Amino acid sequence: MRQSALLLLPLLLLACKKDSKEPGLKEAAVHVQMRYSTTFKQGCIKVLAEGGTGNRAEKSLPMTEHFNEAEPALDVAVFRQEGWSRDVQITVTAYELNCDSDRVAARQKQTFSFAKAGKQTWDVGELHTVDEDGDGYVARDAVSGLGSDCNDDDREAYPSAAERCNGRDDNCDGVVDDGLETQAWYEDNDEDGFGNSAAVVQACAKPEGKYVANAGDCDDGNRNVHPDAFEACNGRDDNCNDQIDETFREGQQALDAPCSAACPGRYACNAAQTGTECVAPAPTLLYTDADGDGDGLRDSASVGNLCPGETLPPMMSENTLDCDDRDSATNIRGVEVCDGLDNDCDGMVDEGTSCGELRRIVEPALAGRQWRTVVVHPSGYPVWVAGMNGALAVKLDANSLFVNHDSGTTGGCPATGGERPDWRAAWVNPTNGYVTIAGGDGRFADHNRGTCGPLLQVNLNSPGDYLSGIVSVGSPLQTFAVSTLGHLFELAHDPPLRHQSEGRYWGLHSLGPGALYAVGTVNRSGALSPVVNQYTRPSWNSPTRQSLQVPSGYDGGMRAVGAVDPGLIFVVGDGGLVLRGSGQSIDWARVSSLDEDEIDYVSVVVPQGSESAYVVGNDAARGYLHRFTRHGRAANPTFASSGPIAHLHSIAMTSAGNFWIVGDDGHVYHFPEPPPSFQE
Repeated sequence: MRQSALLLLPLLLLACKKDSKEPGLKEAAVHVQMRYSTTFKQGCIKVLAEGGTGNRAEKSLPMTEHFNEAEPALDVAVFRQEGWSRDVQITVTAYELNCDSDRVAARQKQTFSFAKAGKQTWDVGELHTVDEDGDGYVARDAVSGLGSDCNDDDREAYPSAAERCNGRDDNCDGVVDDGLETQAWYEDNDEDGFGNSAAVVQACAKPEGKYVANAGDCDDGNRNVHPDAFEACNGRDDNCNDQIDETFREGQQALDAPCSAACPGRYACNAAQTGTECVAPAPTLLYTDADGDGDGLRDSASVGNLCPGETLPPMMSENTLDCDDRDSATNIRGVEVCDGLDNDCDGMVDEGTSCGELRRIVEPALAGRQWRTVVVHPSGYPVWVAGMNGALAVKLDANSLFVNHDSGTTGGCPATGGERPDWRAAWVNPTNGYVTIAGGDGRFADHNRGTCGPLLQVNLNSPGDYLSGIVSVGSPLQTFAVSTLGHLFELAHDPPLRHQSEGRYWGLHSLGPGALYAVGTVNRSGALSPVVNQYTRPSWNSPTRQSLQVPSGYDGGMRAVGAVDPGLIFVVGDGGLVLRGSGQSIDWARVSSLDEDEIDYVSVVVPQGSESAYVVGNDAARGYLHRFTRHGRAANPTFASSGPIAHLHSIAMTSAGNFWIVGDDGHVYHFPEPPPSFQE
């Protein structure tokens, strides 16, 4: 510790007051102790004493003489001198560079009283004199703000140093690279060689980080976008010329130009971004919806396209969910009922219902007979069947068997000259369940379920012809029959003949009390043409011939007619011909059939509340049950077995859930019948 010379420091001080109580010279002193940084090698420490009378004394301690790295401390003794005031202010100041410098590195002040004799000690502590880089300038003190070195790690950075182009403040004036020539540098985050014009710094040299001298990058987050980039077809400005896809906007395949595919579209950039291609919305496939229920037929082929914004055409669908596209009541929204059909398109028939099957009825009264007609009371019973050689049977209720009333038996209709009549047509009275039967040689009779009434006859004047259809209308009842010679008879009228056409009639049906429809052929020989005639009350003798849509070259006739209301009437005939019409028009349209020229239809019935016609017909070997709607041939109930190997002739029903079919060789069928395992 340097102190020997300093303890004897003479200070020339003037007293302002003397008295016997004041200490003598050198009887009062302050021992000033201080430390400095081991890096403070070029500076100077000065101790200044001010006695309060305007006198001052100062001691300079250059570090070139007093620096001691091993013991970096100094002691200075300040003695009271003559003329001093009682209070003395002592200031310790450290200067940068040397004792002639005015750059203060640290400064401490304190006032002491010399009113009494004795020694006082002031431990100043360590002065802020750090000079790590040894450039003579002390690091700036964050608390006092003294010290002028702005970067004490760089001996080239200090006040008055020459400013270098290095991105630092070399001369500690608070400005980086001041006074040097600078240029603009642009941030280049995507490192494509071009910077963001909005992110610019001025510097004399390239700054640290991602900076380039080139500006103009319009997307500094994408290295494929810059002024030298190739303009791709991608919906962005790749080459930063404020244009998007400008090289793809000319010619027939220019961007956004209209194009044609399955649906109208526009040209757009291709996946490779090298050109354009036609981009159009995918069409919705359309399927025929023949029955208009909103669904196309399952597994059917598409017949067209529907583009976005277009209206769905009539009789078209966007799906193929329908299992029967000829029946609008059958679809995935249908409700399953007992009718032998899959109403809800779930692949099952009559599920969830207490139903049965279309099965043959095998009973003694039915066996071996050639049945030609069946009628059923609206309540479901009785059921009458009639046929050739006077065959007649009735089933009175669900729990009874058919009872035989054949001609020549007890309760049967009488034979004429030993010849039993061939029954071809029947009508059941809805009031009492009695039946009126008609047939060969113009014979007809009533049966009351117990006995047969008188056997009556209209004169046909042609052996082998017969009454082919019979019906009663009105109140009181008027009973009408048609013949295979084209007659319309009112059986209780005198005379009975109401009208005779030039052709043949094979079927008759009433539509309310005021209209009859007779069907057959216009002529009786040669190439046959079908006919449908409408008779109306009161005369019943001036038929209105209906206009029929038949295939070109058709040779055949209509065999049966059925309806429940004037809105929809079906007639069926030879060669699978099915027509539909209404009581409001004479025009009849052809209904599509899948079996034209193969099956001859012979009987038709329309259940109440339905738009379906149930039809029976035959080919050369066997009989069939088909079902039609206004839209064409629909699904039909199927026979429990493989189907009758016999010709069928008549069908009757009260509803789609209860119907009867009869034919040759004792074939009688009923729906619904329980499966064999449930039959007694």
